[in-house]
Amino acid sequence: MTHIIRRKFLLGISALCVALLSASLLGGCGSPAQKAPEPAQKEKAAQTRTITDSYGRSVTIPAQVKTAATVGCAARYVVYAGGMDKLVACTEKEKKPGPNRPYAMAYKDKFDKLPITSNGNHRMDTAVDTEKMLGLHPDVILSSRTKPECDKLQEQLKIPVVGVDSNSEIFGEGVSKSITIVGEVLGCSEHAKKVTTAIANWKADLDKRTKDIPDAERPKAYVGAVNYRGAKSITGTCAHYPVFEAIHARNVADESGQKSEFDTTFEQIGTWNPDVMFLNQANMNLMQKDYNDHKAFFDKLKVFKEGKIYTQPFFNFNGTNVEMAICDTFFCGKVMYPKQFADMDMPKKYDEIFTTLLGKAYYADLKAQGFDFTTITFK
Repeated sequence: MTHIIRRKFLLGISALCVALLSASLLGGCGSPAQKAPEPAQKEKAAQTRTITDSYGRSVTIPAQVKTAATVGCAARYVVYAGGMDKLVACTEKEKKPGPNRPYAMAYKDKFDKLPITSNGNHRMDTAVDTEKMLGLHPDVILSSRTKPECDKLQEQLKIPVVGVDSNSEIFGEGVSKSITIVGEVLGCSEHAKKVTTAIANWKADLDKRTKDIPDAERPKAYVGAVNYRGAKSITGTCAHYPVFEAIHARNVADESGQKSEFDTTFEQIGTWNPDVMFLNQANMNLMQKDYNDHKAFFDKLKVFKEGKIYTQPFFNFNGTNVEMAICDTFFCGKVMYPKQFADMDMPKKYDEIFTTLLGKAYYADLKAQGFDFTTITFK
């Protein structure tokens, strides 16, 4: 009897061992168990986040960005997004503020105190002081340069580089996208959202006021002294001019077949003989010389006879000054369609736009520098 009991006991032990071994083998045939993240990996993931920039690049940045530097004209978008407190460096362009860069004028005192880390060119050859940039070692670099340049700089410095680009737009998607991205990066998304919402509202207001005006009531408009590849006089113009497009203006230059800025001729301007003309106020010295040399030609033009020549404070300089472009658009609308804009207090509107994008009123400062939205005469 004892022998039988002992035998059953041994058989039970053997069966249990076989069962345990089978379970172990079956477990090995399935998918490997996911290894729990190491504490260091968890901590690192919590300290970073990934954003998508204007070029569709995925860039890993600190979860909380405390410092930033800029390359190209990206400082303009830092101002628009409300993130000036994060800047620890600027470019040469911000050190030379003027009416062609309202964002730099508005924060002149702030930029004066920051070190320079690049020349600030938006499209022309750029130069980054890598040694100084590495010494400051900002959490992130915001750049308006091309996608390949952003990749190259990031690889060179081992600092996240976020690309922002608006493609010289005024109301296009690129502008709001760039402002939104900078707001997301610098932790000021709420302010950035207010700005992009205001831009969308201004666009809608301009469209509502002008879209249903009969063609017969739309004056023939011409914009001159438009800069491209250098300063231009009256023959420098622009087809599909964004300012005119936003208010459904009848741009005579669209008849040229050109797609953007180009140089026309005196003869062609005479043939178009526009009803209203807007001129880049920064190039009035060139305009005055042309007028002195070709007075007989100019005095035959309808706009010179009727005094319908207006200033257009320029908005394209090393990128687009969006706030100035929007002010120009409302001014052109007021000039061409006075009835549709009769309710608008223009100085108040200008400062509404400046305050929203720059964070402070700027119209009085603009006038103090000799620039305004007004009529102009030549003698």
